Amino acid sequence: CVIPHLWHVIQGGIYHRQGGQHFNPFVYSDIRTITDHTHRSAHGGARVYLSDAFPESQHGRVFMANIHEHAVLSDVLERKGSGFVGHHGDDFLVANNAQWVGFSMEIGPEGGVYVLDWHDGDICGKEVLNGETGRIFRIMPEKSLAQNWEGRYADLQKLTDRQLAELQTSKSDWHARRARVILQSRAAKGKLSNDVYDQLRKIYQSHSNPDWRLRAMWTLHITGGFQPNDLAEALKAKDEYVRAWAIQLLCEDKSPSEAVLAEFAGMAAEDPSPVVRLYLASAMQRVNKNSSWEIAEALIAHSEDADDHNLPHMIWFGLEPLVAEDPDKGLALAEKSRIPLIAEYTARRTVDADATDRLIAVIEKKPKTLISMLEGMRDGLEGRNDLTAPSNWSSVYSALQKSDAKVAGLARDIAQLFGDTEAARQSLTTLKDKGTPQDDRRKAMNALAAQQRPELVKELPGLLEDPAVRTEAIRAIAGYDDEKLGALLLKKYPQLNAGEKREAVLTLSARPRYGRMLTNALKQKTIPKSDVPVYVARQLRRVVGSGFVETWGPIDELPSSENAAYNKYQRLLTTDALAKASPQRGKLLFQRTCGSCHKMFGEGGIIGPDLTGSNRTNTNYILSNVLNPSEEIQDDYKMVVVTTRDGRTYSGNVVGENTRQITLRVVGQDAVVINKSEVQSREATDQSMMPPGLFDMLRDEEVLDLVAYLRAGESLQ
Repeated sequence: CVIPHLWHVIQGGIYHRQGGQHFNPFVYSDIRTITDHTHRSAHGGARVYLSDAFPESQHGRVFMANIHEHAVLSDVLERKGSGFVGHHGDDFLVANNAQWVGFSMEIGPEGGVYVLDWHDGDICGKEVLNGETGRIFRIMPEKSLAQNWEGRYADLQKLTDRQLAELQTSKSDWHARRARVILQSRAAKGKLSNDVYDQLRKIYQSHSNPDWRLRAMWTLHITGGFQPNDLAEALKAKDEYVRAWAIQLLCEDKSPSEAVLAEFAGMAAEDPSPVVRLYLASAMQRVNKNSSWEIAEALIAHSEDADDHNLPHMIWFGLEPLVAEDPDKGLALAEKSRIPLIAEYTARRTVDADATDRLIAVIEKKPKTLISMLEGMRDGLEGRNDLTAPSNWSSVYSALQKSDAKVAGLARDIAQLFGDTEAARQSLTTLKDKGTPQDDRRKAMNALAAQQRPELVKELPGLLEDPAVRTEAIRAIAGYDDEKLGALLLKKYPQLNAGEKREAVLTLSARPRYGRMLTNALKQKTIPKSDVPVYVARQLRRVVGSGFVETWGPIDELPSSENAAYNKYQRLLTTDALAKASPQRGKLLFQRTCGSCHKMFGEGGIIGPDLTGSNRTNTNYILSNVLNPSEEIQDDYKMVVVTTRDGRTYSGNVVGENTRQITLRVVGQDAVVINKSEVQSREATDQSMMPPGLFDMLRDEEVLDLVAYLRAGESLQ
């Protein structure tokens, strides 16, 4: 392993792998040991802090194993609002063995870090193929800063209760945690001495180190050492984390007292700590409904939490079932919320609860949260074709049209979703006016197409000639089963650019009539077969039937024997050849062939997995995923095919779903919202949307450039 100077790795032995069981004897851990947004922990093992054996310069970092990079990475923790964020730290350890798969990490009694190495070519570990190859590594500094003391390496089970309690003030987190486990076990068996509680209370009540106070607090709780009112008194503690943990511990059995609930409501309004407010938001799901409403009402008054990365969502998680049950009460809160997300989500949930008329009545009053509530209303209505405007909408809409541009625009969007003829006329006027900003014209096009407005059909031929909205016009054609539009799109096809051609192929594969026309174009070679991705071909097989296969040929067979392909590209992708390749050209190729689905270093699509933290440096890993992408597919990336009652077919990944709607992520497009009442069939396939023969479509030089880019580091960006 390659690690910084002054560190070394000791291989500790072999362990028998049984599905990758972790060894984490945590009882409680402080929230300060968790990161909310670590960037490179995907497919990684457990995270740990460095212990007291490591240099002070390493404190404030969290360490995690990353199975794809065969490494132990670090993130630097930064306090932010109610929690922490992690920023990229130095790569702490990089293995020189592609089978090194860090799977779990733990701190040991001497302060070292122990890492389970799955040690296998199968990095995902779905099957235990070689049960005897697992290893344990210990990571230690060359010179440990851990202080030794008498009994550091003793058997903790043989220590007295008093000695175990004293370990709650130890610099060794391992000893403190193990001592808590043992004390909890002794208490459960009725073997814990009473005087140990006095010792723990002294630490908890008066020690200057808040971390050690927390340790004593946890120990008292799990051993039954607290008196009935002790935790209630802790709600007034000076340290914010002691107050926060008091909230959590009081709610563990979901039955805090009325006095405690009243205190919660007061804290939600007045406590200055966002950490405490986060724990109160979590508690909303563990208390009675009336108390949840009171806590929510106090929490949404904190405008300083509007941009917090935890609090708005945590408040909503507790509030959402209450709004579904009592929309009127939810709307009353939304009117005065100082957190925009709460107002937006409440409005959206009210629509789902069939209380749109009551939402409109609140909107009529033009509350301070008007824009957020209109956005939520729009999102709740989107994708539904069974809508009738409530009786009170017309007058409210007229009033909103006299408001500022933002409000008026949102009102028009909603009116369009209701099928309002006047709103459609305004959208059509906007669309046809070439002097209007392009974003507004595209938005108008999308609104008209979503409702399949008949007024749009006669405008589409002319809009196909307008580069500013041509892509949206091509997409809009998919909403209409019109042979003339399909023929026009095929005629226009040779003049389209690459992106527009992709959209045209997607549109022509959306309906049986269009699909047969595209199949005939492929047969006559007026559209090259290479323009149709394999996942679109699979969709066309469903849309057109066996006639498409007769033209295309077998779809699911690999373009060449898999073994032969492996051998071919392994011979091509040598170290010398890759060294001469151009990662810069490979980046452009990636953007053209892969970037619509995959993201790397923050750029690209999200149909497929983010490749940044994948095992990109391993050529065999790249080949296995490119040559046979359907071999292993995560559930989130399985292709779902949805056909609606009007004959349109969609293929994509499900990214959102509720009782009314399905949201699909489609290649090259924004998310598509489909009303469930319009769904005729829905099927999840075991096929990847990625074509299995990607390399066969490229020249050898292009394959080398693409792989060189995939293997390149972030510096190329």
